[in-house]
Amino acid sequence: MLYEQVIKSKEQLEALLQPDSVIFDGKTNDCILVAVDEPANVLEHFKKTLKLIFAGGGIIFNEHKQLLLIKRKGFWDLPKGKMELGEKIRITAIREVEEETNVKIETAAEQSFVTYHTYLLKGEYCIKETHWFEMDAALNQEFLIPQKEEGIEEVLWAETADLPIYKENAYPLIWSILEGYLYGR
Repeated sequence: MLYEQVIKSKEQLEALLQPDSVIFDGKTNDCILVAVDEPANVLEHFKKTLKLIFAGGGIIFNEHKQLLLIKRKGFWDLPKGKMELGEKIRITAIREVEEETNVKIETAAEQSFVTYHTYLLKGEYCIKETHWFEMDAALNQEFLIPQKEEGIEEVLWAETADLPIYKENAYPLIWSILEGYLYGR
């Protein structure tokens, strides 16, 4: 893998957190390697420097082993959303999937994996910590309704073998998750 940037010093890290940095432009798909002695400290630094947002999302399969995708702002995505005050993250993930797609969830894993991404929202620099849960939809969930007020344009069930056709119009982070299901299962 080729990296557009390699971050090795505190000064380079600070530059990465500046408003004009590629991590906030919303367009760049650059791969950036942060190669420091204490990587956990970098994540903690990001969390302290940027507004931290917690979210829950799902990797949802139906009884035909198809994967649920949404299209938001012209890009293929997975359903996810922000945690509400006092809510447990697993409940957030289930609620957001159901709200954004009209798909009822039968089961959701107890354990999740976590991703992070940065973005600019209403003039504020944010880092989103998303907890992803594997889920199974209830039977016969063909009536999909995109939550238009959340910018969701389309919802569909995709065959895992067909996932590569969605790569060009998928967010890079989402594609890396989908790739795991395409090649890792």
